[in-house]
Amino acid sequence: MKHERTKTIVDEIRYWKQNHLLPDEYCNFLLALYTQGESQENDESAKGFQSLAFYMFMGLNAFLLPLSFLVIYFTEMGIIMQTVVLSSFVIGVWIHIRWLQYKKSEWLFVPLINGALILLLLTVHLDQNMIGSGLSFYITLTFNLVLWIFLGWLWKVKTLFYTGVIGFIFLIIYIVS
Repeated sequence: MKHERTKTIVDEIRYWKQNHLLPDEYCNFLLALYTQGESQENDESAKGFQSLAFYMFMGLNAFLLPLSFLVIYFTEMGIIMQTVVLSSFVIGVWIHIRWLQYKKSEWLFVPLINGALILLLLTVHLDQNMIGSGLSFYITLTFNLVLWIFLGWLWKVKTLFYTGVIGFIFLIIYIVS
């Protein structure tokens, strides 16, 4: 009975640590107290695996933007196939963003900016192939920049917010001049 009670307490402390309900130092102290120092080794191996998965996802995410240019400009795929591939890239980046939001990672801005650029590339490419007029290009660009500003403000990602604002200012200057 005592072992089950201790396991329940240890699981609860791990939950607190994972969801940042208590500072890590307190959780580490309580885990060491209740597990008599045995939990540290398991946490370190789990942390090593999590960091490996994190770097793999970030590397894959960084690879998607150059791959998007490759799909559009250097393949002989039709417009529908290019749209499907680029849309799957955007969905994959969206899943990665949601995962990083769940983990409360500081690196949220990397896939967010990458996804925004892929979405910009996709919408501009579709606009050029479907409509092709100058006015629709400016509308598409404005839509993307407003989306960047909104998402940067909503998710408190200053890099995306300021990029959208600066891009919007440059777009206005270009249209006026």
